Amino acid sequence: MIAMAMLEAFRQFLRDPGGVLPRDAINHELKPYDSDAERAVGLGYLDPQAMPDDPDKACIIGVIDDAMPFAHESLRTESGHSRVAAYWAQDAVHDPAAPVGGDLPSGVELRGQMIDALLERLGAATLPDEDALYRRAGTVDFARPQRHSAAYEAGHGASVLGLAARFDPWDARGRNHPVLAVGLPARVSEDSMGVLAPLYILASIMFIITRARRLCRMIEDVRGLPAHSVKMPVVINISYGISAGPRDGSTLLERFIDAVSTMQASDLGPIRFVLPMGNHRQARLVGVGRRGDQVGWRIQPDDLTHSAVEIWGPRHRNRPERPFAIHLAAPGMEPVATVFSAHGQMSLLRDATGAEIARAYYQSIRGEGGRWREGITVIAPPTCPGELGQPYAPPGDWAIRIDPSAPSGAYEISVQRDETIHGFHREARQSRLEDPRYTVREPNDRAILLDLPSSPGQRPIVRRRGTISAYAGGRAAIRAGSANGLARGASFYSGLNRGGSSGDVQTFVDPSDARLGTSVQGRDSGARRYGTGTSMSAPQITRWLAATLANGTVPNDRAAAVALADAVSRGLAGAVPILPSESNRPEF
Repeated sequence: MIAMAMLEAFRQFLRDPGGVLPRDAINHELKPYDSDAERAVGLGYLDPQAMPDDPDKACIIGVIDDAMPFAHESLRTESGHSRVAAYWAQDAVHDPAAPVGGDLPSGVELRGQMIDALLERLGAATLPDEDALYRRAGTVDFARPQRHSAAYEAGHGASVLGLAARFDPWDARGRNHPVLAVGLPARVSEDSMGVLAPLYILASIMFIITRARRLCRMIEDVRGLPAHSVKMPVVINISYGISAGPRDGSTLLERFIDAVSTMQASDLGPIRFVLPMGNHRQARLVGVGRRGDQVGWRIQPDDLTHSAVEIWGPRHRNRPERPFAIHLAAPGMEPVATVFSAHGQMSLLRDATGAEIARAYYQSIRGEGGRWREGITVIAPPTCPGELGQPYAPPGDWAIRIDPSAPSGAYEISVQRDETIHGFHREARQSRLEDPRYTVREPNDRAILLDLPSSPGQRPIVRRRGTISAYAGGRAAIRAGSANGLARGASFYSGLNRGGSSGDVQTFVDPSDARLGTSVQGRDSGARRYGTGTSMSAPQITRWLAATLANGTVPNDRAAAVALADAVSRGLAGAVPILPSESNRPEF
């Protein structure tokens, strides 16, 4: 079932339904994978001097993020060779004549020995600097009409990659951690709602797995080892997240991560995933209500993007016979009820003049334990449309009411993330839920970390619990939360699961609530910046888990990994500590 769903997702990638990829990035003539190419001079995954001395004590680190600095000196060995075995830039110009990457649906693939050739030119000054190297590789091209996130000095992907896989070139441990990386299209990073991301992340996971297998075979050939004797484990970091979704492991991305994590391939070690908890505990994006309850939805003025909210109903043994309804009221207008009769239907919401002010979509899905859930997604158009005549939503306080005749149980209300991402020009303004019973901050203006106790009649619908990223709702992935170095507890923004915990494992990111961020690497070698958020926690856990797996300690599942991490934090004997790195120590 998962395999068929994955195949369909791959076909959708090829069709590029969202128009995410530049036309010149698409591979219109897919070719079978060429195993002979990896044996050709200059096309192999790693130079022999960059391979692990003992593959049984090595672990591959996979990173899926926006444009990453594959030529950074922290990803080189003492001999000057690249530790990046393969990098897939999904939205780079595709060259049909390229010697590798013909099996990929888009972009360009750069393998370790190809990167080595570019580094040799850099060392010989035929390429003047790293910026010229990235231009020569085709990952930065200002002649193309698109976002150029690979040119940003303070890129998200550069920070994540550094925290997950950074080693000083003279540190021999670096060779035990080959890197496989994927740079997602700029439009995926720009779309904070995450509508475009799942297909591209799924394809990225497939790339890392297939290249990890081929890297193991190449090491066998070079070292003269028996076939299928090299089975390096893989840890994959995905520091992306969204704020709306069922959060029950039922999405295709979560199900695929669970399936991959539980399988045991005959030619590869265990595969583990690390995801961030999310950063929206205080953003008022999540609520829990009952039938008949009403909550405010504040849509911001001067917003050039759509705003979206999802309402997920209680779980049922059988598929509901008829859809539930909600009532939506725009500012100054009478409530309008949704009308659905079947899965996949759309309901237009209009004002008194007949003008469209929002659209609602209904779906029913089968989630964990085979139980069914209903969901309604409401999408409001921009409050500031780009052109005259386009639909627009009136800004202000809207009202969402769950129909009193809806089935009994808890209804989870989630506002979708809608922010302007650093380095991109998407003019977005985040909407949020409003409830007069919700206390935002303490009288001294400190953030309230947990939901305040209250009587049932006075309990606010808006919650801090359940603010976990909707990508991290599966059973297998390790969920990373951010910690505050001064308070020795979770950072005030770090998302909470339904039980009130901020992640399976927490790592220090912020020195204090007043000073956020830890030192991370920039795109160019030697560049530094500050980064904050659970996106900076996840790669630190990725790094630790890779060291643990390389050491031979194999956590069988999330619970085992969490127990091992707890042993590390308490300094128990036999636990593998997080590898020392200047980039994972909080600064005070």
